[in-house]
Amino acid sequence: MRLDDAAVRSLYDRSVRVPLLWELDALVCRATENSVYRKRAIARLGLAGDSVVLDAACGTGLNFRILESYLSDKGRLVGVDLSPGVLKVAEARVKKHGWSNVELVNVNLVDYEPGFLFDGVICTLALTIIPRYEAAVNKMFRLLRPGGRLAILGMKQSGQQPYRALNPIMTWASKLGGADLRRDVAGLVRSMCRDVEYEECFGGWYYVLSASRSNYVGDAR
Repeated sequence: MRLDDAAVRSLYDRSVRVPLLWELDALVCRATENSVYRKRAIARLGLAGDSVVLDAACGTGLNFRILESYLSDKGRLVGVDLSPGVLKVAEARVKKHGWSNVELVNVNLVDYEPGFLFDGVICTLALTIIPRYEAAVNKMFRLLRPGGRLAILGMKQSGQQPYRALNPIMTWASKLGGADLRRDVAGLVRSMCRDVEYEECFGGWYYVLSASRSNYVGDAR
């Protein structure tokens, strides 16, 4: 059963009351703030020091440290998330590191209207959770300036041996966090964009996908 926006917000607001769960999940899934998979996805954005970048469904800010390594004091990072609870954790992370170029916005990504465009948009491990994920993908493309890039680190069921035998377990475990690994997000992006770079990793359960706003042709579904 697909969760609606209110259910996802409630789930993640409750989850931050037990910080150890987030740390264990990040370690087991190799998705800590130093994750090679996060680094691989963010590298696809081609950021410069003065880039303006959006972290879509930013959660507790696990992408921020890597993103900030690309940005100078002239750059800008905006993180948006539906859950005020996870944004409080993200805000604490920002204060801890003293990042002065970060803006956090508590908003549904689909409804976000910043009034300016981004050089890059990153979304990690969220599109299997976001209820209106088709609209979210369209929104991310439309928030990019001409020539800007979208990068996604996503989750899916594995098609690789021997890992695919564990799909039922991974799918069940992901549901605890509101995720649906059966969503074909990569196929959705390909239907909207003429040229998509794609690679699988982490036993085929993760993929890194990137595309340019210049190749976006709109919602084909």
